[in-house]
Amino acid sequence: MFSLNHMGLTVSSIPSIVLIFIWFCLLRWVRYSGWGIAILTLIGTISHEVLHAAVGWVVYAKPTSFSIIPRRGKNYWMLGSVGFRNLNIWNSAPVAFAPLLLAWVSWLIFKYWTQSAFQRGDYMSWLVSGYVAAVALFSCLPSHIDIKMGALSALMYGCIACLVWLAIFQFNR
Repeated sequence: MFSLNHMGLTVSSIPSIVLIFIWFCLLRWVRYSGWGIAILTLIGTISHEVLHAAVGWVVYAKPTSFSIIPRRGKNYWMLGSVGFRNLNIWNSAPVAFAPLLLAWVSWLIFKYWTQSAFQRGDYMSWLVSGYVAAVALFSCLPSHIDIKMGALSALMYGCIACLVWLAIFQFNR
């Protein structure tokens, strides 16, 4: 039988999961509202762009610009951006998909703040923590530009991983 208890999930986690799901759905619902979504997710946008810039700096992509000012595109809103001078096939996947680390941040918020606030009966803190966890989860999603920028590099890393797996596990039989 499969148990989620080893991840800290119990029956008492259900209200917190539902809360985060409701906040996340609300954020998805207002995502085309322009300034509304920009204001609701400002801390997530800052975190998303800082992760792009920080990982870009670590992998020598040379960040050149940073903006969290929302801009209107043809059919979308760009909530922030980071420009780079040295993106290549080796570093574009880590840079493009760096905001996925916010999913881990969302999990930590859920595990150590949201659940404990609910169990203590501190419902205002519970609501706020659910919102913060949902914003982190919402902001970890890569944009279409992120996916386009990192796809070829991610494919290359996937091929390398497959070759390493074949070399280690298949040819040693």
